[in-house]
Amino acid sequence: MRIAIAGLSIEMMLSSPLKTDIDALQEYSGHEMREGNLWMIRGILDRLSREDDVEAVPLCWATALPGGPMTEAAYRRVLDRTLAMLVAQGPFDGVLLVNHGALEVDGLGTDADGDFVSAIRRSVGPDVPIGLALDLHGDMTPELLSSVEVVSVLRTAPHRDDAEVGERVAGQLLRVLREDLSPARAAVRIPLLVPGETAVTAHPPADDLYGSLAALDGRDGLMEANLLLGFAWNDRPWTSVTAVAVSDGDMARAREAATDLARRVWQSRRDFVVRMDVASVEDGLRRALAMDAAPVFLSDSGDNTTAGAPGDLTHVLSAAIDTTNDTTNDRGGDVVVAGITAPALVARLLEAGPGADLEITLGEEHVSRPPTERRVTARVMDGGPHLELDGFQPYRSREAAWARVQIGSVTATFHAQPIGITTPTHFRAMGIDPFAHKVLVVKLGYLHPQLEDFAAAHILLSSEGCAELDLGHLEWRRIPRPMWPLDTGFDWDPEANTYEAQGRRAAVLSGDA
Repeated sequence: MRIAIAGLSIEMMLSSPLKTDIDALQEYSGHEMREGNLWMIRGILDRLSREDDVEAVPLCWATALPGGPMTEAAYRRVLDRTLAMLVAQGPFDGVLLVNHGALEVDGLGTDADGDFVSAIRRSVGPDVPIGLALDLHGDMTPELLSSVEVVSVLRTAPHRDDAEVGERVAGQLLRVLREDLSPARAAVRIPLLVPGETAVTAHPPADDLYGSLAALDGRDGLMEANLLLGFAWNDRPWTSVTAVAVSDGDMARAREAATDLARRVWQSRRDFVVRMDVASVEDGLRRALAMDAAPVFLSDSGDNTTAGAPGDLTHVLSAAIDTTNDTTNDRGGDVVVAGITAPALVARLLEAGPGADLEITLGEEHVSRPPTERRVTARVMDGGPHLELDGFQPYRSREAAWARVQIGSVTATFHAQPIGITTPTHFRAMGIDPFAHKVLVVKLGYLHPQLEDFAAAHILLSSEGCAELDLGHLEWRRIPRPMWPLDTGFDWDPEANTYEAQGRRAAVLSGDA
């Protein structure tokens, strides 16, 4: 059997003013997919390698740092390349796709993951089964459900189980092929907006909900059950939490499992709250500097680049300058504020070179919030035309131009493109020893695993920006209402919000989806 592997895995934030264009993509060829220890793909390849009669054929895979909607040119580049390679290297007995579930394409007007996967379905025909791996922060539309046979979704946030997801989706596809199954899929839309920071899987209620999925998988006839939280910041008709179940052919079993899971999620709706240590910007900085532990991480959550925000805001940097000037901490300021998007400033700093002292205006390159005017003196410490990272990094291994400066006792890094500072490697590549500083500010929500594992403490800053956690501050026009927590006191019926698909037939709505 020959099984193709491809995909387009990017999380998009509609409200971000920075579009995701071709230069933001990290594209992998078949050889690079096989050798690169890549997200989810490594698990797929490992599972398929254990089958003597299976040839895994990696075609191409594209990813990028989360950002604003993908441009049509970038999307067509990836889709056309994928379709061409499916034809050139086919035929195939099955296809495995690694996507995200929150893909948006500028001007497309429909679910972009559904558009991408349905195009592949049309290319390979109705008789070639497709398996789909997704992030738990993605959505599941009827079009997407009807275009695939099996689905596997991440079950940890922060994400630690990508290899396991790859193994599970590959295992399901192999069952479909070997047993000639016609899987039944059922999805239940739950009217909840759940930002990722309110559903960290080490905390209630996500710990219990995701922890229960393995038991659902063990039900007779059920292949797999999954829970998608959706992408809570996108004002889309399909934005919601979704319970999904796939059986080996019995629709009643799939429907029962999805409905049971959906009911439990609905009953837990009041429990989806931020359970991390949360503080205002100023209070968080003061508390972090006063702690005995180090390093203390602070998340500039409103400008979270790994949710798609531009990373352009300088409010936390400005507050850090003020706080370190006032601090009585015996280590002085000792604050690093990393990952601010400011391309014009980076060019100016690099031109001046290390050792130069420049007057700069913080905030003059704000694009997601109004510009600010704060003049400070910055000493250029380091920088370069590219930031080279070792191995596969979420999300890119080679970042754009950057510069590191010293402003009083605060170290700050500026970047020509948005960047996700998610590993110690990012700091070291910029000449910063993360263990040698008291406070490290990153533009994240929850900490990604490699930072979480060595942080002495973590405080989530309730900062402003495209990714701020108070969803009531955002404008909503297209999501179906009522929607918790924007609306309360309404009844919800899972049966009226279920959609189903069997084999390659179109999804059948049994209610409003």
